[in-house]
Amino acid sequence: MVKNIIITVVLTISTHLYSQNDKPSYTSPVILNDNSVQFNLYAPNAKNVSATGTFSKDTLFLKKMDTGLWTVNSEVLEPEIYHYQLNVDGLIIADPKNQNPYPWLDAKSELIIPGSPSLIHELTNVPHGILHDHIYKSSATNTMNSVSVYTPPNYDSETLYPVLFLLHGFGEKVSFWSDFGKINLIADNLISQGKMAPMLIVMPNGDPVEGDYHTFFTSQTEGPKWMEKNNSVLENDFINDLIPYLKKNYSIHTNKVKWAIAGSSMGGAQAAKVGFNNLDKYGSIICLSTWLEIPLLDISEKESINNLDLLVFKTGKEDSWGFTQNEKMHDWLKTNGIKHEYLVSNGGHDWDVWRKDMAEVLTILFN
Repeated sequence: MVKNIIITVVLTISTHLYSQNDKPSYTSPVILNDNSVQFNLYAPNAKNVSATGTFSKDTLFLKKMDTGLWTVNSEVLEPEIYHYQLNVDGLIIADPKNQNPYPWLDAKSELIIPGSPSLIHELTNVPHGILHDHIYKSSATNTMNSVSVYTPPNYDSETLYPVLFLLHGFGEKVSFWSDFGKINLIADNLISQGKMAPMLIVMPNGDPVEGDYHTFFTSQTEGPKWMEKNNSVLENDFINDLIPYLKKNYSIHTNKVKWAIAGSSMGGAQAAKVGFNNLDKYGSIICLSTWLEIPLLDISEKESINNLDLLVFKTGKEDSWGFTQNEKMHDWLKTNGIKHEYLVSNGGHDWDVWRKDMAEVLTILFN
């Protein structure tokens, strides 16, 4: 009996090892010499595998090899950071071999194709600023809140710095503008090139009221209620908690001309709300790829708004979510004589657009 058990265990281990040895060794994604990309996935029992991402409008269908490895090559891609995901028989997954996840509301992976010369968002041999992560007491939420602050190279507490408040999008976190927007590296590179004024970049928590994202997408009543409450709490936190905390811990200009607020997607709508409600504090308002209801603001505030240094709206012309609404907003602003810049970029509703947009904005802000 014992002998039979031992033989069974040995056979089981041998079978396991054999199957493991049969599994092909592979990596994914593989950037080829011409900047096309090979996607690979080991899924011997799958019936269909495909890849979709910001690198292409088309779906790539992987081909199954005899080894159980699925593979496909993309077209030649421009240097950039893209996001993609795999579809395995209807199951959407991140690339299990990719070490650069993009943790938004569903599973995605980053595809990083470096530039030569380096792109403005890439790590280069220049002086670097510092990202500071803080936890502070928020009376608006009656709990602790988080914020990330970029200080430029050679930050000096005796110097008064301009400050940019930069808000993230829906379902994102405080770290997204540095992790995926690469805003600190963009700032480092622009400052080193003499194209940007050294400034503090403050990246607050845009979700002080923890949201149920499933409810937001599925309920036409509860979603807007959450957003309205979240925006109100955010504004109260800014005025009563975050700004006093920053003034206590950093050397910041007090003149509103040296204050700006910006954001992408949901963060752009929040930048407009907080900015328009506090025109005594902000000299510039920048909204990227956002959706703003019309009428956009109280026309009685027109004179104060036209005294802003910058009022900028940027959107991607392939942004299926916000482009049409931005066109309507632009027409409304023109009709009502409200001075603003409206700029349309190539691309959709994603970080490859927002990185370029903010790089452009930073070269004109506080100059």
